[in-house]
Amino acid sequence: MRLALLLGAAAFLPFMSQAGWREEVVRPGAGPFPAPPDLTARYVFGWSGIEAAEAEVKLWRGAEGNFTGTVSGGTKGMARTLYKLDADYRTEVAGPDFLSRQFTLTERYRSYRVEEKADFRPGGVRAWRESDKKGAKPPKWKNFYVPGLRDMAGALLLARSQPLDQGDRISLAVFPGDWMYLARLKVEGREKLRSRGEDRKAIRLALEIDRIEKDYSLSPHKKFQQGTIWVSDDDLRIPLRIEVKVFVGHVFAELTEVNRL
Repeated sequence: MRLALLLGAAAFLPFMSQAGWREEVVRPGAGPFPAPPDLTARYVFGWSGIEAAEAEVKLWRGAEGNFTGTVSGGTKGMARTLYKLDADYRTEVAGPDFLSRQFTLTERYRSYRVEEKADFRPGGVRAWRESDKKGAKPPKWKNFYVPGLRDMAGALLLARSQPLDQGDRISLAVFPGDWMYLARLKVEGREKLRSRGEDRKAIRLALEIDRIEKDYSLSPHKKFQQGTIWVSDDDLRIPLRIEVKVFVGHVFAELTEVNRL
């Protein structure tokens, strides 16, 4: 589930110096594209073409214009017999610039449980993690000092609001839980994507992810190699399919259903 959330992170960035990226990530404000309507969506996730997990996503806007989002899912089928995982994620994002406020994440494995929560502030994020796995470190609060850090929901909402014209690049610092990353996307063009027996107009984006180190330098993500995201070219601008090459092969996420609330 953590990987699925990370895949959803979006950012657009030309090549920069190690110091320059910190100035870039605090610049983006909400773009001209309208915010999404309240919706529910379902996704399947898999490896090398085999479906291994599923999740339901809900997003709605409150009276004050702020967003609440939830993601609930887990492994299924043969994959579940080998690797049992259920996860629940809840996030709050403030408008109009889609600034993350807080999130909670609970992961339930076959023999242990992990809980995380994060509070976002102007200068970064304060995060807490606890695991009852044998030998796990005692829980404690950690501070990450990078202005502009957002969770997955805040990053996605901000990115989809941009014009997304061919060649566009924007950068975002993302905190999906446990550590911080710089996600980079480049708009490669528009095309038709065949998905679930239907042709959908889509925006294709190339994805890169770097790890932000303690000294604020960037290093390659150890598991992620490269990725492609297709976003629906309509008023929803919802991810239709994500394909990522990682150290174990190719993983994917695909939209199976979406409904407006």
